[in-house]
Amino acid sequence: MELSIFIARTLGVMYVTVGIGLFLFRETYILAFRKILESPGYALLGGFMAIVGGMALVTYHNLWVNDWRVVITLIGWIALIKGVILIMFPTFLDMFKGILQVRKGKGLTIAIVLFGLVFIYLGFIR
Repeated sequence: MELSIFIARTLGVMYVTVGIGLFLFRETYILAFRKILESPGYALLGGFMAIVGGMALVTYHNLWVNDWRVVITLIGWIALIKGVILIMFPTFLDMFKGILQVRKGKGLTIAIVLFGLVFIYLGFIR
């Protein structure tokens, strides 16, 4: 349980920070995401990072239980699969180029912050 709390704290701070950053500096984030989508090198780097993070979570926190900790396990598996896909198919991100043109709302940003707040609650308060 201590590892789950540590991961919840880390993910909570990360998601809230990214969400607030997206809210305050939306255009900067969009520009950064566009650069990532335009460069296979960034896709490969992101793939390596996702594999490292995903493998760490899958190796040390592979808990298939009936409570909130399973969400951490799912995040680990999703990161690992995403990393493998990005390494094997660096042009995979091309299909997401249109999303940045359409996404002007704040719904995703709010969801990221709320997701982070849930993890902060589970990691620091509960």
